[in-house]
Amino acid sequence: MSTLALTIALSWALGSLMHFWPRFPVQWRRTASIASSAAGLAFLLAGLAAEGLRETETTALVVLGPSYLRGTSSASASLHYYVLTAVCLLLGFAGLVFGGPISSWLRRHWLWSAAAVAWLVTVMRVLLEKSAAPALLIEVVGVTWMAPVAGAFFAVCLRAEGRPFRDLLRPLVAYAFLVRGFVALVGVVATRFHLGTHYDVSSLVSVTLSLTGTERTFQSGSWPQIFWLTLLPQLAILPLFSIVSGLIGSALAWRFCPGPSARHSAAAEAIAADVASRNQE
Repeated sequence: MSTLALTIALSWALGSLMHFWPRFPVQWRRTASIASSAAGLAFLLAGLAAEGLRETETTALVVLGPSYLRGTSSASASLHYYVLTAVCLLLGFAGLVFGGPISSWLRRHWLWSAAAVAWLVTVMRVLLEKSAAPALLIEVVGVTWMAPVAGAFFAVCLRAEGRPFRDLLRPLVAYAFLVRGFVALVGVVATRFHLGTHYDVSSLVSVTLSLTGTERTFQSGSWPQIFWLTLLPQLAILPLFSIVSGLIGSALAWRFCPGPSARHSAAAEAIAADVASRNQE
């Protein structure tokens, strides 16, 4: 399996777990939370055993040009294990202690649930890049490949509410801009303050723009550089990719994932009718 295929497969697996966790049965949610806590302890032990320094090259495609932005992160070999420890223990603790209320709220607000997953993944990627994590792990923890999973998640949520497929476009558009808007904000902060990671484009001072075919020279960390290399791609180009790939994922989920059973639908309608009659009384 190629590195790209492995990256996409792992990203889809991680995205599916994080998106669909609120809709799991109680026992499955508890099992996932225990597994997350156990993974956190395993990462802690691995971090305590790691020695020396790690160096990882950070590479990112510049959307509006053929160049690549490259940088090298150096950190303690144990640091990225501690980042994973903190994330896994936090998610495991929240799932075990507050799993019921959290999952109930996330099921009702599934658009914000998906956006929160993307925001968490973006923060994780920043921390992992700064801690010189392995390149494969960094690529897996990203929002780009998770858009089809989000689309599939939206389709399942819409079908569970008994709504038609045409209602999907609006939440997908909102999701694309909520996610890419947050990534753009991270990119602005990283570039203005020269924080490193692939979100920081301050070192790319000369690039041939694909839209105009002209070479542009920027002052490092300037607003023109941020506009062309961060804001325009994140707010005008990549949302379209998120919407299209999300529609593909949602169409596949709508086609192959079973909807609520007739018995379940009839029971839900009966409960709703009973509640309505009691309110009238």
